[in-house]
Amino acid sequence: MRRAMGWLILGVTVAAGCGSSSVPRGQVTFAVLAGVYYSAEPGTRVEAAMVEDSESLLRKAVADLNAAKNLDFVIIAGDLFASADGLALDRAKAILADLRVPYYAVLGSSDGPEGAMTVPAAASAGKSAGEPPHKPWVLSRSAIIWAFQGRGFSGSDGYWSREVMPGLVLVGLDTAERGRGSGHVDARQLAWLDQTLAAHAGKAVVVVGYHELVAMHPLDEGAAWRHKWVDNAAEVRQVLERHPNVLAVLAGDGHFAEGRIVGRTLYLASPSVSVWPLAYHLVRFSPKEAEAVWVPLGDDDLTRRAQERLLASPLYRGVFPAGEDGDTACVRLFGGKKMEVYSLPTIRP
Repeated sequence: MRRAMGWLILGVTVAAGCGSSSVPRGQVTFAVLAGVYYSAEPGTRVEAAMVEDSESLLRKAVADLNAAKNLDFVIIAGDLFASADGLALDRAKAILADLRVPYYAVLGSSDGPEGAMTVPAAASAGKSAGEPPHKPWVLSRSAIIWAFQGRGFSGSDGYWSREVMPGLVLVGLDTAERGRGSGHVDARQLAWLDQTLAAHAGKAVVVVGYHELVAMHPLDEGAAWRHKWVDNAAEVRQVLERHPNVLAVLAGDGHFAEGRIVGRTLYLASPSVSVWPLAYHLVRFSPKEAEAVWVPLGDDDLTRRAQERLLASPLYRGVFPAGEDGDTACVRLFGGKKMEVYSLPTIRP
């Protein structure tokens, strides 16, 4: 049962000085699950991800969250699927249905026909040379949106807003635009975002997207990781900066825990459930601070194997120098920031 928050309202003067907005004063706790890469098909691969263990990791996350105290809701911050076929959809939804609190989802780049799927080994077995292997039917993004109606999505658009608690609004962005090597927010969605934030001027807003709007690490600005960015991030931030009620912006594609305060807003990246360190983010907001803690899900053996896979990954390990120092830097980035506290008075207008 959801707990009653008993919000008090704290007035905040807008930048123009000609009005006021309100943010909730109390405490809210939510979890962020990113990079689950769930697959129901043996042999599906995503670089560095323990896809073969994605079901057990997702079940462990749900069990942990059901045992958590004072949890208000859960956010699926993109890449729920490695291969978004019908069987994976049914099974993942059945697991998430066991959550005792509401959950809300945004799309990642793997959540649709351009996901990081390879042909399952079992499906290829016994095929003659030159015969195309069987591929599971991959769902369209629209099918996933309709399958998760009420989990943020309302209608055919991949972006949405919802007042999830009195005085607190979640805004889900659709940054995973088909055919692009990076994220993007088109003009129609930008106009909708501006109007939505204005409509909720008296409430606190947390924005959730898949791609990053600010660099979380110097490597984010290099060519190897530019796909993690929204390519028109400056335009999106301009919209956000016009609205002092935007408390935080969450991103799911970083796969490591990090936070930055830009202007008056906290930007937060979350670890991956299926890429080492196999963790989810637990985030708490109170009137004066935000706390972000990543919670591990794997046992010792699975965690060791996941770290080995990360350190063998050209995409993640390959951007660091060769040798032990590079290994250490990679592990420090992906396994760091286990708990961070951000002072909210310094980021309010």
